Amino acid sequence: MLLYIALIYIIISQTNQNHAILQDYFHLNNSEWNIIGNKNITAAEFKPFNLNGLMSNFIIGRDKLINMDYGNKDDTNLWFFSKHFPTNFDLHNTSIFSFTMSSFVGDFKKLNYENSSVSALIKLINNVTNESVIFPIRNLIIDYSKSSSKSNSTKYNGSLQRFVIPMVNSLWLNGQDYSHIAYNHFKRILQNVTRIDILGDWTQGNETMALDNVLIS
Repeated sequence: MLLYIALIYIIISQTNQNHAILQDYFHLNNSEWNIIGNKNITAAEFKPFNLNGLMSNFIIGRDKLINMDYGNKDDTNLWFFSKHFPTNFDLHNTSIFSFTMSSFVGDFKKLNYENSSVSALIKLINNVTNESVIFPIRNLIIDYSKSSSKSNSTKYNGSLQRFVIPMVNSLWLNGQDYSHIAYNHFKRILQNVTRIDILGDWTQGNETMALDNVLIS
């Protein structure tokens, strides 16, 4: 865990936003992000508001389909913020994937992923080879010293928080069988990314989530 935290700070310190491959700050609109996994695919809702100076203009998604699996207590249908690219997007030379998120509605004492070790926070899909990589929530380290909430928990509690995910193959999984993915295979999938999904459906009930400052560099 300490190695992971050190890696994050090294990558942040060495990464310049001027070298960003993707920057979606939602200054004027939803930047063509959608909500998938609900009853229908819908456009993410643009909100021109400011939250504590940490989110300024953002998009939101709401849970519209709660279909509980009472065996493991999770939703069987998870919704994601999703962006499709008209052409293949090359991310193989990137170092970080970061974004800001906050909950407006949701009970974060009842999380969807508590009974699963492979629930995806991020999915990167390559439709050329029909492959994908996922960043599992179990690998997420949360630094609450940088958020609007102080907590001793390593689990996300819905507060206004910046997430920083290293683009390092050892932290990601093969999206087909959730196995560890080799460096060259990881880079090959990232060469032709056609869709990005970011989890919005964190809880076992209704929630409204906001997303801002999506940066891949």
